[in-house]
Amino acid sequence: MKAIRGTILLSMPAMLAAAIFLLCLPLTVFAFATIQHQTLKKAPAQKTKFYTSLSLSNSDENVGDDGGIENFESNRMELVRSLQKSFYMMPDVSPTKVILDDYDEASAYATTSSRARAQLDESTGRITNLPLWRVGWIETPGRRNCLNVHEGIYTHMFESILSTQSDTNDPLYFGHLYLPGGTKAAKSGEERYRLKTWREELDDDGRFDDYSKSSTLKAPDISTPNVDRSAVIGCLMQIVDHRRMEDGRLMLLVQAVERFVVDEVIETLPYSVANVQILLDKEDVQFKGDDNDKNEQVDENFCKYLRGNAVTASFFYHDYEFNKPKLPIGKESKDSYLSKEEVPWVEISNLLPFAEYSSDDVSLDAANEKSASVQESLLSSTNKGDDSSNFKEGELPMEEQLFNGGILWDPPSVKNVIVRRSLDTSDCDALETLLWLALDDFCRATGFNLPEEVRVLMPPEMDYLDQIPSEHALSPLYPKIRRQRRLSYLAPALIENLEEVGKGIRHIWLNTPSTKARLRGALERYDYLNNKLLGQFD
Repeated sequence: MKAIRGTILLSMPAMLAAAIFLLCLPLTVFAFATIQHQTLKKAPAQKTKFYTSLSLSNSDENVGDDGGIENFESNRMELVRSLQKSFYMMPDVSPTKVILDDYDEASAYATTSSRARAQLDESTGRITNLPLWRVGWIETPGRRNCLNVHEGIYTHMFESILSTQSDTNDPLYFGHLYLPGGTKAAKSGEERYRLKTWREELDDDGRFDDYSKSSTLKAPDISTPNVDRSAVIGCLMQIVDHRRMEDGRLMLLVQAVERFVVDEVIETLPYSVANVQILLDKEDVQFKGDDNDKNEQVDENFCKYLRGNAVTASFFYHDYEFNKPKLPIGKESKDSYLSKEEVPWVEISNLLPFAEYSSDDVSLDAANEKSASVQESLLSSTNKGDDSSNFKEGELPMEEQLFNGGILWDPPSVKNVIVRRSLDTSDCDALETLLWLALDDFCRATGFNLPEEVRVLMPPEMDYLDQIPSEHALSPLYPKIRRQRRLSYLAPALIENLEEVGKGIRHIWLNTPSTKARLRGALERYDYLNNKLLGQFD
């Protein structure tokens, strides 16, 4: 930083530091006498320098009749926003267009705000350069949430993400990763809270240590497989809408679209960034054909290409599976700042907690075509005559390694469940039918009404159930296996607050390897509840 003609010249990193400093500045210490932000043109070309001129005074005469502390806060936030607008430049203003020739800090301009956008690598099914929001709670696919971002690290992270928004409205992604204790735990320095890849987690024997009286496979008597350590499996989130608050916070409307596992850590400061592998259910990508020997193994190198195609096909369905509502706020401009009083909390709550389907099914034709080509590739590649898939002392598929190592697991069984069914439960179709019968019994016994986002998942041939018909039927073009996958996440979410069967249920369901296993686990829990309810009326 250099002083030029009495004005402070700030590099981009210094601007961010100044903004954070000003946000933390005690109200009674300083008052701003003048605040002036200038953009000076050096030549007709788009060459600019950024200057911020300010003077600080400890005089009390500015904290008085002209607004007092409230005026001070307003002035401070005005300067912070001015610094933010300079720091989080739009993508079309690249560092090469900015001249910083008066000092030797040009390289410092390449900050995390200019990081490449997180995007899907279709060849592998990985999301590259994914910023991670590490917090003390868990999300599962199919949910929607409204985030109140107030920590400086994460307002910086999300502002950096928002600054990459292009005219094509490409999706803005970030990763939601469970970290008990959140930022406090990340700063503790404890090894169990360090961000790891799935391979590092498999090599860490400490992952089975029972820190909080709940563990995984090494503690089978404990029904909740939660571990007090940083997770490696998280949820891919998409930002749908956002607003900035007057006090510097961010309000984000987000949706959970897929699962991922951390594959490569890129950096941990100022916030965590990783390359992650999208984690599909077993039903979405089967590396062995029906005629394959169950004991025959396939190599991970062979699986990568097939997995990449399957992930790409899954993303084709997102436009239909997740509509994109706007925050119900009168101010349409993203440049306006909201006060707490202007936030319509009740209207926002009506958008939560589950995502809704789009009414436009145009994207389904392309999605089904892509999915069919993937299945064709899987069938042809897993033919026994194709030696390229043979194990031959190679590496097991990633999904098998995760399951064998206890990172993925099937939901633990519920004891003392009276099974009131005779249908086979070996496939998703039968499990879906049985789960809807159990849901119907549960609603009839409790008087509970299923939300619209769940009722829309009811198979059309089960219209005889005592459920209010959905206002928006799913398109007949929509594959039933994806409908079943959505149900496998949403049905257990309805009972997650019940202590007996709901404790830790989000963590369990996020780490379950297949749609079938989640449907079976949800069915067991509803059978258990229905048994208790029926017993009360006997």
